[in-house]
Amino acid sequence: MFARFIFSICTAVTSLSSLVIFGLSWWPLLFLALASFVILSLYFKGLDYIAILLARICGALALLGLALLMLAATVGGSFHLSPSNWLMAGLMLTMSLSGLSAFFWRQSEPPITEE
Repeated sequence: MFARFIFSICTAVTSLSSLVIFGLSWWPLLFLALASFVILSLYFKGLDYIAILLARICGALALLGLALLMLAATVGGSFHLSPSNWLMAGLMLTMSLSGLSAFFWRQSEPPITEE
């Protein structure tokens, strides 16, 4: 439960800082919706499976985005990142680590019904 909260906070902070730094686009808004969906899954246990699957996908996308950012930083023969890109790299790293931790999140038990 704590890992989901940390993941949602990391995703929301990363998305909001991306909106401030790079301007309005659909990807940060999509990740904000994903973070709020994961927060909702804390209270509505029926959303657990979908929230865990989306967190795994989000963690993988954040790791891919971080790898592409590092690749783009090497263009021109030397490694250089601006301060805003350093911030995004750190936030994407925390988002990917907390999102990939979803592989170890436990789902809530389905209710036992008697026949």
